[in-house]
Amino acid sequence: MIVRYDTREKVVGAFMLSIMILLALTVLAIGRSKDWFREKVTYFTTFKESYNLETNAAVKLFNADIGKVREVTLVGNVVHVRMSIFAEYAPRIRKDSIATVQSVNYIGNKYISITPGTPESPQLLADEEISSEEQQSVADLLAKFEVEETAKMVIRAVQDVSEVATLLRDPEGPLFAALTSINNSLSAVEVRVGTILDSLAVAVDKVPHTVDLVDRDLEKVHEIGVEIQANIALLQQVLTNVEVGSRDVPAITETTVKGIEEIRVGVEQIDEVVKSLKKSILIRGNLPPGPEVQVNDAGSRP
Repeated sequence: MIVRYDTREKVVGAFMLSIMILLALTVLAIGRSKDWFREKVTYFTTFKESYNLETNAAVKLFNADIGKVREVTLVGNVVHVRMSIFAEYAPRIRKDSIATVQSVNYIGNKYISITPGTPESPQLLADEEISSEEQQSVADLLAKFEVEETAKMVIRAVQDVSEVATLLRDPEGPLFAALTSINNSLSAVEVRVGTILDSLAVAVDKVPHTVDLVDRDLEKVHEIGVEIQANIALLQQVLTNVEVGSRDVPAITETTVKGIEEIRVGVEQIDEVVKSLKKSILIRGNLPPGPEVQVNDAGSRP
């Protein structure tokens, strides 16, 4: 028997099938966003109190979500917390891992933070307990930071500031004494500066006369320099003439020596002639008497 469907029934069937497919896709999308299809490993931990921890609270590792809190129950005198952690992060959970309850601030939502263990520690198996550490209360934090002692120090500091302010307001105090001393020093400096300015004014008045004297002295120095240059030129000319004359001295000296030598030879020859005449009988009797001729031999000069 063949069942036949009319057009209306086919349209309704196609519509229902589309709705079912759309519903399945929606479930898949929501499941993926809610991590329904990711493999998980279950662990648990215990605390002395719940710290307002709720189901579906985040479980974080290095501030990254790695799972959810599935159940918070009271077992005996402790709070038992069961957690589902994604399987890919399970190898990071070790025997020495620590679970603590934390929050963004003291009034925000709580979450469990897990500190990973060391690589040398063995891996924690499924359904085993993660060691826990209690959350510090406000009183513990105040004790840790010694708020009371800090407040006492602040009070002492405020009292010291108040005492300093009182001293500063005192007319006989150190501040007014220092200001008076500074005022006196400034007055003395003002008087000294006035004296210096007067001295500078006197010096400035004398500057034109001093400049005129310097100009006259510079003119005289210039004239003396011109005369010195002329004398230097004349002295150079004299030195040049002396140098030229000194070149002729050896020739003059040699000529003088030769002349003296010729005169000496001539005198000797004349003396020989005179002696010969005196020895002649014809001439010796006719010569008048007179002093003997003395021959001075100058000798040769080196």
